[in-house]
Amino acid sequence: MRMCGVEIRRTRAESYWRAERERRRRAKNWSFLRTLSPGTILDIGANEGQFAELVRPLVPDACIISFEPLSGCAAVLEAKRDCLEPFHLVRAALGEVAGEVEMNRNEFTPSSSLLEMEPLHVAELPDTANSVAERVSVRRLDDVATELQISRPLVIKIDVQGYEARVLIGGPRTVRSAAVVVAEVSAYPLYRGEATFEELYDLMKSYGFAYRGNVDRWLSPRDGRILQFDAMFENLDPAAASPSRAISDEGSDR
Repeated sequence: MRMCGVEIRRTRAESYWRAERERRRRAKNWSFLRTLSPGTILDIGANEGQFAELVRPLVPDACIISFEPLSGCAAVLEAKRDCLEPFHLVRAALGEVAGEVEMNRNEFTPSSSLLEMEPLHVAELPDTANSVAERVSVRRLDDVATELQISRPLVIKIDVQGYEARVLIGGPRTVRSAAVVVAEVSAYPLYRGEATFEELYDLMKSYGFAYRGNVDRWLSPRDGRILQFDAMFENLDPAAASPSRAISDEGSDR
């Protein structure tokens, strides 16, 4: 074929390139991490490590601490450890009160939640109609933080399907030490009892943060409405963005 001026080469499927374009788009949205140069990233609601894999090339030296309560997802995440180092996995959900609860493990695991799903969620994503209960451990962020080596600048990313406010309420000391907090927010009711943007905004303002816009968003596959978005809050205390000793070594204000 080469003698005839024809070259044959293997190409990847179009589905691969669509996924790769989406990955690059999402990575670009998180490129601010390079400027911030975090010492630690708390990935709360890690699922199977999609976020950790996305940002690892951006911040190769940051320690990523992932929180994932579901056993199946945690096993998949643990298998990726070598690609995510420096890395630590905490097998627990985070909330306002410590204990054990039944979590709704969805067939589409990223939609799993400690809260019940609203009908709108199933209407938008029919593949999320089925869930089963899995008993999981719930801890308070401030309690877990005392057991970890968390260095500034600290970035907290929360994606827990409607439970974001309860995570924040359970970790005031840790949250106030962060330079940036990114929390997923629903623009329409997708989980029963979830906090609204206004409630999250007021809570973060009370912690000394300012709302700086959205990192990403999820659009309705039916009509293009914004259903969820990742809201970014920046600590107004400039000291939070400066490197320091481990937060766990500092005094508690609980």
